[in-house]
Amino acid sequence: MKWFYIISLCVVGLLVASPFALLPEQKQSLTAGEIVSYNIYGSKVKSIDPATCGDTTSSGIQGSIYEGLYCYDYLKRPIEVIPQLADGMPEISKDGLTYTIKIKEGVKYSRNPCFGFDRDGKAKTRTVKAEDFVLAFKRIADFHITTSLSLAFILDKIVGMDEYRQRTRIYHKGDFSRYDKEKLPGVTALDEHTLQFKLKKPFPQFLYVLAMHVYAPIPQEVVTYHLAGGPEPVPMNRRSPEIIKTKAVVGTGPYLLSEWIKAHKIILRRNPEFRDEFYPTEGGPGDKKAGMLVDAGKKIPFVDEARLTFVKESNTGWMMFEKKLRDTAGIPRDIFTSVISPDKELEKEWRDRGVRLIKDTYPAIYWLAFNMDDEVMGASKSLRQALWLSFNVEEYIDLMFNGRGIRAVNVIPSSFKGHAEAGPCKYARFDPEAAKAKIVQAKKELVAAGVIKPGQDIPRLTLDMPGQDEHFRRVGEFVMRQFQRIGVEVKVEMNDWPTLQQKVHNKVVQMYMMGWHADYPDAENFLQLFYSPNIKRGTNNMNYRNKKFDKLFERAATVMAEEKRIPLYKKMVQILNEDCPALLLSEPISYILVNKWVRNVKPHPIGYGFRKYTHIDAKLRRKMGGR
Repeated sequence: MKWFYIISLCVVGLLVASPFALLPEQKQSLTAGEIVSYNIYGSKVKSIDPATCGDTTSSGIQGSIYEGLYCYDYLKRPIEVIPQLADGMPEISKDGLTYTIKIKEGVKYSRNPCFGFDRDGKAKTRTVKAEDFVLAFKRIADFHITTSLSLAFILDKIVGMDEYRQRTRIYHKGDFSRYDKEKLPGVTALDEHTLQFKLKKPFPQFLYVLAMHVYAPIPQEVVTYHLAGGPEPVPMNRRSPEIIKTKAVVGTGPYLLSEWIKAHKIILRRNPEFRDEFYPTEGGPGDKKAGMLVDAGKKIPFVDEARLTFVKESNTGWMMFEKKLRDTAGIPRDIFTSVISPDKELEKEWRDRGVRLIKDTYPAIYWLAFNMDDEVMGASKSLRQALWLSFNVEEYIDLMFNGRGIRAVNVIPSSFKGHAEAGPCKYARFDPEAAKAKIVQAKKELVAAGVIKPGQDIPRLTLDMPGQDEHFRRVGEFVMRQFQRIGVEVKVEMNDWPTLQQKVHNKVVQMYMMGWHADYPDAENFLQLFYSPNIKRGTNNMNYRNKKFDKLFERAATVMAEEKRIPLYKKMVQILNEDCPALLLSEPISYILVNKWVRNVKPHPIGYGFRKYTHIDAKLRRKMGGR
């Protein structure tokens, strides 16, 4: 579900078209003795409404505020799904079509005016009910809300989702009575603390889907109070714009949104209503030796306030780390060789400062995507293959990322089952001469399609970038050089991240740089990006269509045994390896620097919401010259 751009920072940002934003009442002051973490963010995000989430940058903030029924154990590897708001694992019917889940009792939302006020004028709260999850799924199915990514996983899986979506079309956008009047038979509250899902067909990855925070519960009061104009709803055409700007973020997570000044700062405060939850007592291999279990069994969260400063330039963020104004940091490209030795370890100077290096791979793939609906890109398979062959991916990883990555050779991450079985794409090699031969064939294909006339060159292509800084300028120039060697000219368009997402959604791109971070540990999560029905649902943004691929995907979709899905995955990948709807670039390797005063940092390959485990030794930070 998570689109992401080429450099990942801890980023959060702009809210769009959702009932969730900052309330002045949520601002709080720091008191003596409270622990603060400091970091940066460097890009706008799509949304902080969980229903409309669909990228890693949005999830970076949402995961601290919203919680799903399930989540991932922070430390265990291989990764393990565990209950979060659910009171235990689901009861699954023998046919695999009915999931019955008990909800934990006593879980409270953060206080908010939507729940009313007590005698002292303090906003109230209430506990989570099963019906709040029903509303969450209704919102995701709502025709009037752009929920394409969260909807894509469940639209054809849960009974009644598509029918509910179609029925909501007849309502005015501001008429929220649709949530009461229209029923969603596939998601029902059997009682206050029992939720039941009914599936159309077996869905092997459903438990993984329920571990996403995008399906977090939503209280009806949020809709009634913040969207419908307050206790006495105001007609949509009479509502003040200020009502829309002062909506509320109401979650069950360990933090609440305390302050947000666009392109300046974001502050997350400990949620006073957060239930008693404790640091894990068991870890993965090597965790005890690495000090990851020092806080075992202690109550979380450890940090009272997380302060995130907007810093657009990576070198500026690096200077903040050098001055000990940040707790953790990535390493800018231009700084890398002065910090990391030739054998890819931390230089002694930094180790002497008490800084440690965490290297980690995660299931994600960067690519240069082709819009298959474009008259040029879609008409010539040979052109797409030529672009693969002309691109020196190894040099790209070395120059643009200091070697922090491995070449992606098929669309399944190398850590997932199915990758090795499918094998590499035969065009995943640097071979300019073979590329030139493919260009000759590409011209014939474009002539046959009526795109160019005999004797004409390949039309100039346009590449849309997901950022506007110096790094993306360099990347754009690198791409231009790669394709120039085979006579293909490229125009580079620079965009901020939300703008690129919108252009891709509107299909007004030809080629674009993007990537996908796994939502769950199954190859299906990547293969669904090429399933043609997902074009309308928003995840197949390359607009790829192949009937044979679709049939294989549909066969695999209901096979519960993973070992029986792998042969089908293999066949699907081999189809993609020939059609080349995207030029695969790299699987990233992250290098994270952590100051001595920070504990419990362990990157998770899939999940979000782990800020609550970070422990800051504020006294040591001050002693070492930090804040």
